[in-house]
Amino acid sequence: MIINTANVTKTSWVGVISLGLLTITSYGSWLYGFGVLINPINQTMGWSTTALGLTYGIAQSISGIGAFFGGRLLDRLGLKAPLSLLALLGGGLMMAAFSAESIFTFGLFYATGAGITGATGFYHITTVASARRHPQRPDRAIAILTIVGAFCSPIYLPLTAWLVENQGWRITGRILAALAIAGALQAMVLASGGRSIQSRPSARPLEALRKSIENPQVRRMLIAYVFAGMAVSTTLVYQVPILTAGGLTIGTAGVVGGLRGFCQIFGRMGLTAAVERHGTIKLLRSAYLLSALGVALLLFGALPTGVAYSVLAGIGIGASSPLQAMYARTNFAEGDLGLLMGLQGAAVGLASGIGPIIGGILHDQTNTWVPTLFMISFALVASNLMLRSQRKTLKTKLKPTIVAKNL
Repeated sequence: MIINTANVTKTSWVGVISLGLLTITSYGSWLYGFGVLINPINQTMGWSTTALGLTYGIAQSISGIGAFFGGRLLDRLGLKAPLSLLALLGGGLMMAAFSAESIFTFGLFYATGAGITGATGFYHITTVASARRHPQRPDRAIAILTIVGAFCSPIYLPLTAWLVENQGWRITGRILAALAIAGALQAMVLASGGRSIQSRPSARPLEALRKSIENPQVRRMLIAYVFAGMAVSTTLVYQVPILTAGGLTIGTAGVVGGLRGFCQIFGRMGLTAAVERHGTIKLLRSAYLLSALGVALLLFGALPTGVAYSVLAGIGIGASSPLQAMYARTNFAEGDLGLLMGLQGAAVGLASGIGPIIGGILHDQTNTWVPTLFMISFALVASNLMLRSQRKTLKTKLKPTIVAKNL
């Protein structure tokens, strides 16, 4: 068997770890960090939870729509193209937002910068790039990537809370943006490549998208991911405010949120072997239910139940991210994998934008987080049910087809 090495210039696991660091800085810069900033911004500027939730939701929507573009850039040009956008526009606009004095200016700059960061640095980019670096062991590459990425929450939540308490929310936001830029730059050096290595990207991307969406199995998968995206996004952005509403200090709430992120690691350890034995769908459905149970514990508003939430939801959410990528990869053509994973990213991104907006409105209208928590739990159960009727349980340990190329 001859392996095409045209685009695999570095095949060590260093590249995958570098992509894991990119994942940490991209997600941490706003997907995790913004939830800690909500209360301080609200208290100092008087901007409502709904307005801040709308900013976050727009960022998620931009990230989702931009995922098509980010994935297409990866397929055709490799990692340097999307990561250049991340460093220049994503991190740059987020940094500029923290000098704003009005909610409109802040929302415009922050949502755009965060959305670009998500479109060019989230898992739909890094999982594809990791799998392509190791075409004979793609699931192992994804598993390693997501184990590294699981350190994002335990690092960023307590770090952001500590920075806010000592430096204020503006300086904290600038530091988070600078780390996102640094993460993109190091990945451009250590994890180059990322283009399709088995076949050329489709010359007609819209046709590739249409054919994929016509597949009923893909449609049900995307609907399940949409519900999960709404739930997870709302959980991440509001977990710290929910915990502080239960009586915890912002520092303690940040630690509890960080513990949830740390527990994601346990949801990803040994995942490749578990998939070979049980299949992705069975494990993914179990992960959704475990996450729903963990979120429901936040209804009790105490430190012990907060810790229990961290463990259960951490394991469930931690397992669901790589499992979703593994299952989606088996449904998409390799040549357009970046584009089609962008389809998944777009669906999840748009849903992830809607979830926090609805969650914020529910809180502002009722002055309690209970309706928001019920919405999250319902969405996770719905994700489980959407995968129930899939016709076949896939085991994603696939034998890749390697295309030979005469150089």
